[in-house]
Amino acid sequence: MSPRVILTGANGHVGTALTRELLEHGYFVRGTVRDVNDASKTEHLLKHAAELGASDRLELVSADLMDADCWAAVFEGEWDGLFQTAAVYQTESKNPEKEIVEPSIIGTLNPLRAAAAAGVKRVVYTSSVAAIGGLPVGRPKTEADWQTNFSLPYTYAKVESEKRAWALAEELGLDLRVINPSMVLGPYFERHTPSTEVIENMMKGAYPAAPKITFGIVDVRDVASAHRIALEADTEGRHITSTETLMMMEVGRRVKAIEPKAKTPKFTAPWIVIYLNLGVDWFFGLFGKKRTITLPLVRNMRTGDSYMDNSKLRGLGWNPRPIDETLADTITWIKTNGD
Repeated sequence: MSPRVILTGANGHVGTALTRELLEHGYFVRGTVRDVNDASKTEHLLKHAAELGASDRLELVSADLMDADCWAAVFEGEWDGLFQTAAVYQTESKNPEKEIVEPSIIGTLNPLRAAAAAGVKRVVYTSSVAAIGGLPVGRPKTEADWQTNFSLPYTYAKVESEKRAWALAEELGLDLRVINPSMVLGPYFERHTPSTEVIENMMKGAYPAAPKITFGIVDVRDVASAHRIALEADTEGRHITSTETLMMMEVGRRVKAIEPKAKTPKFTAPWIVIYLNLGVDWFFGLFGKKRTITLPLVRNMRTGDSYMDNSKLRGLGWNPRPIDETLADTITWIKTNGD
């Protein structure tokens, strides 16, 4: 009999890849989306299931992370686990408390409470290396590290929501396992995330120069396999999910090698140049141009690095694909499925 799981945020980048991963491994998936009648949130998932010959093992239902009352219906039946991937992935907001922090926390806790009420004990929760942090510089960060730089509301939201999840899991007796991915790239996104947008911006020439920063990168398909492994394995705690760390200029060089027409950064810029560009970007933002860099983002970039120790997950059999494959597939997806 197929293992039966609930997957929140099934239509997101990670959620879509995880839907495929689970169907490929014989699971029955009940996936939640905000509105099951909105084809833009369901059509691609149904196509993936059909492609895999698994349409009979995918059920999509509506659920709102902020509505505590809707979750009892989601958990009707017998279930072997919950994958809580639904999350706010937004780095900028005019009202970060209402648009980023509050939805992150409430949207984390509502499904966990419903899982406990339904007798579902095992939960795999998608956090981020944003909750791990970038300090100390030069040492690969481990699962024991926690973010201390809150210049971005997003990083505060990831830390606070993960800590609340751990506290609630202890209170309710949930077997919680946490996945902490780095910059998630790869195919299957229906709209850009802040991570995939970096690659498109690189291709379009939005970054003539690169700050001296690092990117920890992981393929969305490897994030998906990490979630499945975390559910199945004899493990506990947090799991850093990051394949390799590269300087931004090196990412640009590899993008250029894959797509010669890409207008990637031409040099590594000193921080004074980045701050000058910040002013120019702010000015054009006044006229409606989408911002590509902000002061909180710069402050965040200047604190720490992205070197991560993924040995815990590798010890469970996780074997991620090469970063060049991830970049190539990201670029192909952007060119084929551009917004």
